[in-house]
Amino acid sequence: MTTGLADYGFLKLNEQILANPYPFYQALRDQAPIYREPDFGVFLLSRYEDILEVNAQPEVFSSILVANAPYTDPPAPLDKLAEWRAEQPFSDKILSNDPPDHTRHKRLINRFFTPRHVAALEPRVREITNEIIDAFIDRGEVEFVTEFAHMLPRLVVGELIGVPAADADNFKQYFMERLAKMERSARDPKAVYQQQEEGREEITENEFLTDYFMKAIAERRKDPQGDIMSDLANATFTDTDEPVPLESLVSMITLLYSAGGDANTPELMTNSLLVLLRQPDVMQALRDDPSLSGGFIEEVLRYDTPVPGVFRIALEDTRVAGIPVKRGEKLMILYGSGNHDPAKFEDGEVFNLGREQSCPHLGFGHGVHYCPGAGLARQEGRVAVQELLRRMGDIEMMEGDPPYVPSVIQRIPIRLKLSFTRLA
Repeated sequence: MTTGLADYGFLKLNEQILANPYPFYQALRDQAPIYREPDFGVFLLSRYEDILEVNAQPEVFSSILVANAPYTDPPAPLDKLAEWRAEQPFSDKILSNDPPDHTRHKRLINRFFTPRHVAALEPRVREITNEIIDAFIDRGEVEFVTEFAHMLPRLVVGELIGVPAADADNFKQYFMERLAKMERSARDPKAVYQQQEEGREEITENEFLTDYFMKAIAERRKDPQGDIMSDLANATFTDTDEPVPLESLVSMITLLYSAGGDANTPELMTNSLLVLLRQPDVMQALRDDPSLSGGFIEEVLRYDTPVPGVFRIALEDTRVAGIPVKRGEKLMILYGSGNHDPAKFEDGEVFNLGREQSCPHLGFGHGVHYCPGAGLARQEGRVAVQELLRRMGDIEMMEGDPPYVPSVIQRIPIRLKLSFTRLA
């Protein structure tokens, strides 16, 4: 029944799967939709409905190891997680937390990303997009990942949060060092897997940001400046009216800045460019009718999902689609596979610009951990595609198919060097 699945070495960062995971996802759906992979014993969930089933039960399936489950164990016994989290000075209150604490903290962020707030940002997003393009348009070439895809969301979210432009420039040193490390890692994914398994990953950028935002939020408590940091610095929980602890605020702001610049949006924009380059008819359709860009972004999110999977851990003995899962066992929710599930998406392996969007894709997750910045990411992706196609013609890849970041939870090429002619 599972012929060949054990040979893929998925969680050991098989290079072929990094480049194209979709044949593996299809094999999972066809042979073993809930498959315990042999290297770490992690259950891989590949069907749309099974993913929804797990995400609907955050009280049973914890997010404590959302990004690194195969390589580490929980930081505390499962029945002591709440106490452990409460003791941590910078415990993550959003990404890896669970309700009800997760819900209290997410409410503080959601109000900044309402449709009305996001719509009001579009003129400035378009300005920033063109400022970035201005920096390379006369060269006729660009390394898209570092010079555009990561730059736009970092500048947008930094301005939204209240990071001064001069400080944002100082951040580049740490950011570029991390990207350089990722590029080196892309040449040897097996070494990355070994490093993750041994717990030797560096976190220099996060340490820097934590220190920076600790000082910045403390200053805004004394002198508010009309930005998100100032608003949050003096926020109270809606259910108790208690002030939010400084450490929790630092954790949230750091997550907003780093996730807003790294999670989903750079991947979305880079994967969008790859679709356009590989399907010239789609590129021409968007040039002819820029209003199609909204539907295009939705289909990219489904077709080449930016965050293709996340991890959960069972807090009790349970079952998923009839398969027993014991307390303490780990699962991986494969959003990228669910988004190609033929039971939900007809011809799911095909990019269809005219696809009906009545069936919601999983491009921003699902359930309580649905990405709060999804609306802003959609807007940035749509505006980016419109402005890039308006100003750049004859776009081509200069180095062939690019290598991908060695990760099963992040889908983005490490670099994408393009040549083009200037249109505007």
